[in-house]
Amino acid sequence: MRFVSIAFLLLVTAWWVTAAPRDEIVPAEAVVFGEATARAMAAVDRSNQFAASLEVFPSSLPGHDDVVFLADGKRALVTAMDGRIWAVALDTHAAEPFVDPPLMPSGMHEAPGDDAHLYFCASRLYGRTYDADEAVGLYRLDIERRSVEAVVLRVPSTEIDYDHPIVYADADTTAPELTKQGSDNSRPLAFCNDLEVSADGRRIYFSEPFAYQGASMGGGAVAEAVALARNGRLWRHDLETGTTRLIAEGFNFIDGVLYDLHPGSPRESSLLVSQTPHFRITRFFLAGPAAGTAETVLDGIAGMPDGMDRDRDGRIWIGLIKQRSTLLTWLHANPWIKPLLLRLPLDRVPQSRRTGVLALSRDGATPIYAASYDGAVVSNVASAVPGPDGIYLTPFDPDHTGMVRLPYPEAVR
Repeated sequence: MRFVSIAFLLLVTAWWVTAAPRDEIVPAEAVVFGEATARAMAAVDRSNQFAASLEVFPSSLPGHDDVVFLADGKRALVTAMDGRIWAVALDTHAAEPFVDPPLMPSGMHEAPGDDAHLYFCASRLYGRTYDADEAVGLYRLDIERRSVEAVVLRVPSTEIDYDHPIVYADADTTAPELTKQGSDNSRPLAFCNDLEVSADGRRIYFSEPFAYQGASMGGGAVAEAVALARNGRLWRHDLETGTTRLIAEGFNFIDGVLYDLHPGSPRESSLLVSQTPHFRITRFFLAGPAAGTAETVLDGIAGMPDGMDRDRDGRIWIGLIKQRSTLLTWLHANPWIKPLLLRLPLDRVPQSRRTGVLALSRDGATPIYAASYDGAVVSNVASAVPGPDGIYLTPFDPDHTGMVRLPYPEAVR
């Protein structure tokens, strides 16, 4: 019996060591979500009207991540899960492949003052096989020529201090930078997820939720969500100088990016980011009295905030790709169980099927519309993109086809 006990202990010890998550998956301290944001969302919840309002436009367009409406008013371009960018006619919603870029295109943005180009991220999608020469990066699309060129493929190599997340003020000369001349202290971009282009079209901010080897959309995301690991970075590329600069690092899963409105000021002084599995919207201050700091704008959101966009009145629309489950809420309040859970097959962890949409005031602090949904029309809403005739919901679902539109709700007209 003693031999059996020792053998069992050795087997458990060996499993514990060999099944350990990678070194970068460092569980955060306990997080207890307050109820203030959930109550504010409940006060403006329109879930009972949401399903009946949805308009479905069938086509061969696959599940997708983002939509940009072109200046001609006739077409939209869509980053699709089949790895291509598709064109959609806005009058008929007929869809066809437009260009086949490297890897999986995701967050996409128009170039202010330049109707001929768009910018987008491209990364590996978990479970897909790619050619070795296809590089993760920030790319530019020439719309007329249907051609793609790389803008950023490498970034400064930095080490994250998990105990001290950092935001670099614009005036901080210690911020890691990579000039167009290059540097030995650089690495390939591992994961480009979403982006924002400054109002003057000169700067592009893009997120890298985590950066270890094998990073992909979907691959590693569950472990990051369970651990609330602080592997997220935000970068800025200056199109005039060709310099790529670190804006922030040491935050959990930086995803969507949106600059704050700055009327009367020539340049953005702060940015909003979504920390998707942290159920949080955070502001990074780049200039002004609070430069170099971060503040939590909304915490304890009832769903995972993903892509963020503004409508013509400056209000913020966010896709809530998954509802916050009771299990995740409990796990984050009880991190003692995470070292065990992170050694189990996380793809079997049950996830909520509910998805939804959240609209916020111009400063991001106040919910003005919310809806959740668990139906066949749309799932995994990654973005809620304001268009000329409604909010276009982007289902990040490989089984989905067609476009889904939510007419502007009366509450926000």
